[in-house]
Amino acid sequence: MRSQYRPCVLLLVPLTVVPFLLYYTSARLTLRDMLSWRKLARRNASSFSSLLELDDADSDYSDEGLEGITGTADSPMEQPKAGKTRPLQKFGPYAKYIPKESVALEKFLADQAAVQSIPTEAPGWVYNKTAADLFRNRIVSDSRYVNGNFLVTQGNVVKKVLKTYGKKPKIVKVPSDVLRGFPKESPFKNKRFNTCSVVGNGGILTGSGCGKEIDASEFVFRFNMAPMYEEYLEDIGQKTNLITINPSMIRYRYNYGGTRKVTVKTINVRALMSDLSVYGDSYLWIWAFETATNADHAFKAQQALQGNSARNQVILPYPRVTGSMKSFWKNNGIRAQKASSGLLFVGLATQICEEVHLYGFWPFHSDRNNRRLTEHYYDNAFATKFHRISDEFRQLQHLHNTGVLRLTTHECQ
Repeated sequence: MRSQYRPCVLLLVPLTVVPFLLYYTSARLTLRDMLSWRKLARRNASSFSSLLELDDADSDYSDEGLEGITGTADSPMEQPKAGKTRPLQKFGPYAKYIPKESVALEKFLADQAAVQSIPTEAPGWVYNKTAADLFRNRIVSDSRYVNGNFLVTQGNVVKKVLKTYGKKPKIVKVPSDVLRGFPKESPFKNKRFNTCSVVGNGGILTGSGCGKEIDASEFVFRFNMAPMYEEYLEDIGQKTNLITINPSMIRYRYNYGGTRKVTVKTINVRALMSDLSVYGDSYLWIWAFETATNADHAFKAQQALQGNSARNQVILPYPRVTGSMKSFWKNNGIRAQKASSGLLFVGLATQICEEVHLYGFWPFHSDRNNRRLTEHYYDNAFATKFHRISDEFRQLQHLHNTGVLRLTTHECQ
């Protein structure tokens, strides 16, 4: 009798134990992951999204009814809430850089001491045109790409190919529809704005009241799809003429096939267009040509926006220009694996702007008055290991003190 029931008993063991283990493991993982979010949300409710807000953000962009890179919407585009973009904290690849409270506090205490040894910027800043022109000529030395001609255009793509500038350069084929989407010539050709605001995302902006001063510039650069919630606008301003996005952000924010995939098959264009609507009809700048994969992500984003009549024109920096600027900064003391987007744009801004004013460039979690700051004005995700932001800051201070650009690290009047 026992032998007849033994196979049944053996079969029941995995059927009961495995589901239990799966449930127990998932519950443990979920609880552990959620603890740090709760601590951060309690610590600074204005800077960090709560768990509930993250869940709500997910529901705003469900996969149902979303079109791909070539599709068109069956219904009118859902307009986002005023001043809202999805919080970056909801994306796993980004959220992993948000530290526990103990680590964040340790960073603040260390920076309190470090800031005391940082020399202040020269008071009474005066623009030095001679020094600024010298810097302009050095950072973009190739005459073919000066005077705003630093973009990929229909005219400078030879035989429908471009070459990446990374460690292992590759030839990238440019699809015909992508080539047609490039501007015939750079919209910045021979442009020279009197003043430009380059707005970094540093926590030093919180409480700065710099919004009106930023918006008073003729042209405003912003980075990495930075959130523009209503509560930030007094400090960061509203005007945006150019917003950047990194290819990695395209992959983990707008990849229709899932965030863990290295390649992007289809762009979640509805989510992308909804997020971009916060920035009006600004240019969308994509750092496209470090690798062939990055170029592919940029091409797909351009196809998605172009196929859905987006207001935003995608523009890509010419690969040779970006490569030469990285070499310039490496030869001038930036020993990191990569120069940050902000530092690269300092050089590019000088090509089309007479005076360049920087805001939100401050790598410390303490200001000069020992006020605790977060990494960004909108959250506390630490910088990646690829950058040496403190080294970059020293370079910017030098450029400020020589009158090449103006660096604001205090409250605005």
